Amino acid sequence: MTQKMNQLRLIIPDAKQGKVLKTCVRCRQHKTKCDAITTNPFPCSHCFKKNLSCKLDMVTTKRTTHTNVVNNEVYEKLTNEVEDLKVVLDKLIERRNNMVKLLIQRGAAIQKENMTPSVSQIQSCIQTPEDIPMTPTITASPTSDAFVISTNKSVAPIALTHKQAHILFNNYESNFNKYLPIFPDEFFTSLDLVKFNQENELLFWCIVFTSYLNNPIPNCSDNYKVLAEHIKSLVVEKCWFQTPRSVYVISSLLILTTWPIPNNSGKIGDHLAIKFISTMKSLSYQFGLHKLEFIDEFSHKTKMNISKDINLNNLIRERIYKFININSNYWLISLGLSNNNYNGFTQDYIINKSSNIDIYKDTSPCDHYINSMLKISMIQAKLNENMNVLLNDTNESIMMMPNQINTTKLINFNMFEIILNDLSKMLGKHDYLDNLISVSIEYSKLQLFIYSLSQSDITILEYKKYITKIVNCSFTILTLVKDLQFNQLPAYYKLPIEFSLLILIRIFKSPILNSYSDYQFVKNLINQFYKIIFSDSKWRFINSKLAKIVSKFDKLDNLFIIDKMKDVNGNPSFFLVNKMKNYLCFSLNYELIWLIFERERSDKMDEQSKGNKVINWDTFGISDDNYDFINYIKSNESVFI
Repeated sequence: MTQKMNQLRLIIPDAKQGKVLKTCVRCRQHKTKCDAITTNPFPCSHCFKKNLSCKLDMVTTKRTTHTNVVNNEVYEKLTNEVEDLKVVLDKLIERRNNMVKLLIQRGAAIQKENMTPSVSQIQSCIQTPEDIPMTPTITASPTSDAFVISTNKSVAPIALTHKQAHILFNNYESNFNKYLPIFPDEFFTSLDLVKFNQENELLFWCIVFTSYLNNPIPNCSDNYKVLAEHIKSLVVEKCWFQTPRSVYVISSLLILTTWPIPNNSGKIGDHLAIKFISTMKSLSYQFGLHKLEFIDEFSHKTKMNISKDINLNNLIRERIYKFININSNYWLISLGLSNNNYNGFTQDYIINKSSNIDIYKDTSPCDHYINSMLKISMIQAKLNENMNVLLNDTNESIMMMPNQINTTKLINFNMFEIILNDLSKMLGKHDYLDNLISVSIEYSKLQLFIYSLSQSDITILEYKKYITKIVNCSFTILTLVKDLQFNQLPAYYKLPIEFSLLILIRIFKSPILNSYSDYQFVKNLINQFYKIIFSDSKWRFINSKLAKIVSKFDKLDNLFIIDKMKDVNGNPSFFLVNKMKNYLCFSLNYELIWLIFERERSDKMDEQSKGNKVINWDTFGISDDNYDFINYIKSNESVFI
């Protein structure tokens, strides 16, 4: 052993070549603990056991003449660049000082200078065909008795006298505020219109815009069209170009989604309600409306107070937050969009508490109405999400067998029908806007039953039972709204009325009903709904798109519609909705438009082709020898009386 140790020695390299480490080469390569320093002058334990030479590792740092030359060149180049930058910076500072002096001289020479027009005005001038400069904008002075809006230069300005504005605000308080109770009583009684217009211009004109709907002053319909263009520009200016600082901005957007600006565009993305809802939600979180107990942490630079009473302030702000969710659910469902946000959450503390706890408490009739509408809208959202999962090709539905999907659909039909019936019994105890709550429940049932119109594994007899339920729901809605003025109604009324009209027209133009009397009953309902919506010819432009769909679909040949009723394999089918299977509330609208499009695209059928078309009437539960009934269906009777 001694002889072996005498033969093996620890080799320590020359320190001049680099830094000598405390670990030998072998231990460093194998990443093991080295005790060479302790065993010196003998090898480390690992090298001794292996009978290997042990040499301490080292790190060499080679500095060559070439490296020094390169470094010197880099230093010299950087020094030159810094000197050049100093020269440029001195010139910029001198130029800036000269510009400041020049501006001061011009400012002293010109004391009265017109302000630069806003971005929205500039944008409007780009769109106008006029080549000459526009005249200065007329604005209302505090001592004037007129209120003027001219934010959109492509249309004429709107001017109101103080008396007209007072009439319009009183009209809004009497006929509209009850549907959207987000202002306290003192708001209208102690309101200085001139000061309010200066501080909250958007809300002022939104109230005026909405109040036009039931004609409190002359020329309301014409002014409504023009004011709509001004408000679109004003919303862009106040909500996008400027930073909103007041809760009144959210109140304005709530009004514009409850009594929406007319939209006749075919693109869902162009619908203003979607843009306003997105903005409202963002502002509500920025202002802290979802954290009422900690709202001071959110509102350092915002005007959050509506009343001098702190408790009333919290109540009103909570109502605003609830209506944001109500309007969001109604519009997103109606337009066939998902109401789930990107976090995966659709509810929060205030929403859950209001719809599941406060709704059972003895609250004021107004708050009970709001909580009831919130509860109904949440059920609608859950209903549509559940049914969409079953009808669309989602991860869950792909893994299910066809019989499982059909069974789950029927279970959901029965479950939500029971929930809505129980809800109707529970919420029908208060007098405040009972009709609106009942209409909303019937509207929810229509949304449920519309899913039954799509493809499923049921018989024609079972299918006709759902058709009967749809007709009964529509009749109930008609009974509740027939004495109301349509233009004055909020979206919670208008959407069910328009939806009922479209469903009934689709049913009337199909061979699904059982008898001639059933068709006459449905036809009578259609005409009553149509009369409610289009009772005033001056306001027909609000629903021009709906009128176009009804008029063109009524002219379609029944045999053409029946020929298009086929399943995915091209076989005859009695289901009324075939083209779209997800978010069927909107796809019913799409189905009608698609049939109109197909008819206009195809060549007109001549009389011979009509007579020779073979239809299997047994598919629709109609006997082939029932000639009178078949001839009635072929007669293409108009939906209008």
